[in-house]
Amino acid sequence: MRIDAHVHFWRPSDGFDNRPVADNGAYRRDFLPRDLAPDLAASRIDGVILVQTAPQVAETDWMLALDTASVNVLGYTAWVDLDSPDCDLATRIADPRVVGIRAQLRRVADVAFIERPNVVKNLARALEGGLNVTILAEVHHHVHVLRMLDDLPPGPITINHLGLPFPDLDRHAWYAGMLMMAKRRDLFVQLSGVPFLFQERWREGVAQPVLDAVFELFGPGRLVFASDYPMLTRFATYGEWVEAVERELARRRLSPAEVEAIFAGNAGRANPRLRLPSSNTRIGDSA
Repeated sequence: MRIDAHVHFWRPSDGFDNRPVADNGAYRRDFLPRDLAPDLAASRIDGVILVQTAPQVAETDWMLALDTASVNVLGYTAWVDLDSPDCDLATRIADPRVVGIRAQLRRVADVAFIERPNVVKNLARALEGGLNVTILAEVHHHVHVLRMLDDLPPGPITINHLGLPFPDLDRHAWYAGMLMMAKRRDLFVQLSGVPFLFQERWREGVAQPVLDAVFELFGPGRLVFASDYPMLTRFATYGEWVEAVERELARRRLSPAEVEAIFAGNAGRANPRLRLPSSNTRIGDSA
């Protein structure tokens, strides 16, 4: 089985706040399951994790109600108001479709948001409830993420899109943050985001030092294949990104078990509630 651990769908007419994404004209259109289904089939991707886009409970509810008959959604990553003392995690924990919650630090003005007492408390509650905690963090957030990690109980943490090493930022600072994050053994990194981060130059090998670093720090046991669809579509087709990852894994001469881990097994370990369709077996149990 092959899993894409990070896809988005949206419909601008529904009015959810998906800025700054929607500020670019290429994204101001519908991206719905039927649009992605042919690409999944062509790339032999068997299932996806659908991730919230807007920091609104209502958008998560919309996502959970979306008609996904044309794609195989294995789990959902939701949004909750982490800074609220009345954060409604119980509703998400009670819904078996929800495998995790996401802290969108890129959408918050306060760079130290993730260290706020309510946020740390609610992240701990999510982990204790069996959910994955996914973090969208840029390099300037990393020091705050690291301090927050020290206050959390054991449980799976996922860092989106290689920790967002935009090419115009301090690569040494990015590496230093990722090096420290790698010390937490239940922290995973999504192998995604390269086309969006490096834009037109992503095919020229400019991201190779970043890929070399994450393989060095996390290895095939903690990297998770993802596309970040439709964010990649300005700079790559879905199939191009899947093929690029396949070439990278072949270049590294990974074993079949290691390739399977990146394309499926690690998604299960990072999301313990993720389940195969028509089965009570967690994906991570058999990987």
